[in-house]
Amino acid sequence: MNSKPDIDIVIRYLEDPENVQHKKLLNDWIQQDPGNLDIFLDMKDMWHGDPLPAASAFDTQGQWQHLDAALDKVPAAPPATTRVVKMQGRYWWAAAAVILIAGTITWLGPGRYKTVTTAQNLDSLHLPDGSTVYLNAHTSIRYARSFGKDNRHIKIEKGEAFFDVTRNEALPFTVDAPDVEVRVLGTSFNVKAADAGVKVFVQSGKVSAAWKGTEKKVILTPGVEASLKHRGSDINTQVYSKNNNILAWKTRCLVFDDSPLAEVAAALSDFYNVQVNISNGQLADKKLLATFRNMPLDEVLDIMRKTLQINISHKNNLVDIY
Repeated sequence: MNSKPDIDIVIRYLEDPENVQHKKLLNDWIQQDPGNLDIFLDMKDMWHGDPLPAASAFDTQGQWQHLDAALDKVPAAPPATTRVVKMQGRYWWAAAAVILIAGTITWLGPGRYKTVTTAQNLDSLHLPDGSTVYLNAHTSIRYARSFGKDNRHIKIEKGEAFFDVTRNEALPFTVDAPDVEVRVLGTSFNVKAADAGVKVFVQSGKVSAAWKGTEKKVILTPGVEASLKHRGSDINTQVYSKNNNILAWKTRCLVFDDSPLAEVAAALSDFYNVQVNISNGQLADKKLLATFRNMPLDEVLDIMRKTLQINISHKNNLVDIY
């Protein structure tokens, strides 16, 4: 593992994450060594104010030597202005934090965490405690290498995952999503971390979904989904019938039991990652009775077109029903 990460690349990305060049440099650096991803994720947590677990031993003198060497490589500060001074101060603090992170990870061995990321594929993972995680496309999770021994804690950075948890009353299973913590003993449930917020759906057992740092939480039972929007404080719940498509990404099967066209459009949008618009308001009363098992989108649209006698166009990532 690289114990001396390129501070400039990491910090410049955190200061301006939308910059295409910074994204490319960061990605190239992460690809150089799998351990670099853990270092970056820890650095990102600290940047946003999430503390790291403390190590029981730390080579302070040695890390300060590393820090001095790293700071020698940082370009001289430009003429001071109010904004530049603020950013520069954070930059130097972050540079020190990166070195401390690198030292902590080095002391703990080849990475404290295991990270699993999917691209356009689905994947599954068997955890040391006997639980299983199913990952949707574009999903990233990580967990400690000591998982199952002194903790059962998983962090979902982004995406969607279904958890089939082995019951262990002595060691609760927790999922850390952005701003939200999910806590269970033994159950099966789905967590979706999207830009708008976090959704938790329970298939079996009971699950607690709570805003971090607050007393606000909800206990979910089978068939109930909680929606917790970012920068919000409310927890909205919805009860679903047995035939719903929340887990269609995992089962690869869409089931519509006299479902309204608006509900069909939402399910297709989520499953195929496209935008579906209903531009003809007179179609609101149309309902679909059909089951689609892992079928291409165009085949599904063709069946809908003939069954409901409606017009549908599909171009790029846009589907228009009219």
